[in-house]
Amino acid sequence: MLTFDDDTRVDPEVTALLDEYACLLDRRRGTAWLELFTPDGYYLVAREAEIEQGNNVLIIGEDLKRLRARIVSGAERDRRRSVHTVGGVRCNHDATHTTASFTVWLDGRPSYCGVYRMALARHDGKLRIRHCEVVLFGDIVHTPIFLPV
Repeated sequence: MLTFDDDTRVDPEVTALLDEYACLLDRRRGTAWLELFTPDGYYLVAREAEIEQGNNVLIIGEDLKRLRARIVSGAERDRRRSVHTVGGVRCNHDATHTTASFTVWLDGRPSYCGVYRMALARHDGKLRIRHCEVVLFGDIVHTPIFLPV
């Protein structure tokens, strides 16, 4: 997986993919958001400490089938408005891996921040997310996670 220490570059197609990722979540268009993934896509959310320690304590770790069910359930349970801010989007030389910093505000309050780390692949000619790792900064997750971050 790409790290901040790797030689990286800016790629407009990768930046557009991350922008679409955030916009679709903020507009509560979960089905369209899922289409950003390859059919074998995987999504996980973990605290930075768990990632660094290499343990398997995940907040979320789901394939697309389970993620689809989370989106349906989460849309019914979580009516908070979200605003995602994404910056510092960088990828490796062949755009197969990317990182980006993010913050998420829920109902006008800062709720999560961290980094997205993604493996990317082409599917039907389009750049898609094969593996999305949401690394949350901080020791405590202060608010429940019903929907993707």
